[in-house]
Amino acid sequence: MKIIGIGDLLIPGIYIEEGFKPHLRKEDELKIIDWNISTFEKLQNINLLIEQNGNEAYQVDDEILDEIKEAEILITQFFPINKKVIDACLNLKIVGVLRGGLENINLDYCKEKNIKVYNTPGRNANAVADFTVGLLLSEVRNIARAHTLLKQGEWVKEYSNKEYVPDLADKTVGIIGYGAIGKKVAQRLKGFDCNIIVYDPYLSDAEDVTTVSLEELFKTSDFITIHSRLTKENEKMVNKDLLDLMKPTAYFINTARSGLVDEDALQEVLKNKKIAGAAIDVFEMEPPGKEYKFIPYDNVTVTPHMAGSTKDAFSKSPVLLAKSIYKDLKE
Repeated sequence: MKIIGIGDLLIPGIYIEEGFKPHLRKEDELKIIDWNISTFEKLQNINLLIEQNGNEAYQVDDEILDEIKEAEILITQFFPINKKVIDACLNLKIVGVLRGGLENINLDYCKEKNIKVYNTPGRNANAVADFTVGLLLSEVRNIARAHTLLKQGEWVKEYSNKEYVPDLADKTVGIIGYGAIGKKVAQRLKGFDCNIIVYDPYLSDAEDVTTVSLEELFKTSDFITIHSRLTKENEKMVNKDLLDLMKPTAYFINTARSGLVDEDALQEVLKNKKIAGAAIDVFEMEPPGKEYKFIPYDNVTVTPHMAGSTKDAFSKSPVLLAKSIYKDLKE
């Protein structure tokens, strides 16, 4: 089979080659091409455009279509596989996505054309889980703020949460979404002796975890962290009504998707200090700019959408995807 891997700045072609090479059969031919997006910012902006407006919102240049037209298996991370691309690949049988999400794939058109689609769920679960715990600690213990001020020559030891800087032990962490990432966050926070409660409407009865309603989670949690996949059904699921249920000493962490949260409602509770603070890695507008909504407030820790970005996560994605595809090809 003719396999074409499309490398980008985050997952270069060499990673795809190294992941697929051990599985190649005699009849397989692997070709690697580069999607020449010049900067990380441009690549992320394309990805954000697609996530917010669908896979047909960005059309690739015609030149690259000629390079992929013979593909029977097409491997991509952010490169959009929309109608234009699918129609250009006359023999396409499989699309493999080097990420958990499928936002850049026109699934309906793939189904119409009998093209099988594979993704890589959990490929950056460790990276995001590690970052989530780090972000939580940074906000709760004022690590980022203290670092910045000390670099500026200011010795500051009291912050907006000075009356209730907590230990993590014996506190309740509410996890929204208990997939690969949510489970790993729970594992890590159990090591801090936290009590874990979970909201996930898709959990099976066999899950060994304490499940609660969304309202109960917001009422009782000392820390809330969200790890749901964004869908049309759960867009802005974290709204004013839920945020108003939070304890004044509680913290909200989002390393998932900005679309899961009503940012205006979150801005309001942070501005009025109705909750202790928040830590946020994702935004409706990226980059957000220093005056964006809640960013100026002294009870928010922010990072530039980097929770899942580790070398291990990027290099292991093709390995996981290749195993998944070739497992089915051998059957």
